[in-house]
Amino acid sequence: MRTFEGDTGEVVLQLEPGDKALESIEAATDEHGIDTGYVASGIGSLTQLHIHYVSGYDSFPDFPDEDEEIDEYVKEEAAWEVGSLQGAIADGEPHLHITAFDAEREKMLAGHLEPDSIVHALMEIVIQPIEGVELTRRPEQMDIPMLQER
Repeated sequence: MRTFEGDTGEVVLQLEPGDKALESIEAATDEHGIDTGYVASGIGSLTQLHIHYVSGYDSFPDFPDEDEEIDEYVKEEAAWEVGSLQGAIADGEPHLHITAFDAEREKMLAGHLEPDSIVHALMEIVIQPIEGVELTRRPEQMDIPMLQER
């Protein structure tokens, strides 16, 4: 992983083959002291994609019962082309969504980026810090951590 920092605090990451996408972004936010910000752009390719997304559940569209499982996890190896990666950073923790395409199987996936998504050839990611506000996440309805000011 290589990082480059601009004059106004933005950080550009260049990930290399074998780097783990989410773990690299977390390391860069720590290294560059980014507490509150956002991932403005992310493109590249992965050999392994690990995501989770909200699946349909029995009581949908009402809020689920406490014992209902609503998250579906997917971890697949393929030649994934990343078309989009973006999201917010609060308390230094990225909450990111990714869209990726496997051309061989004509399969598109989108969801929350999870650990162990492994870079194939490269990924280029731009992180922008936000000054003047400190954000955190606290559970609200459905026990989902929502953005709030600290």
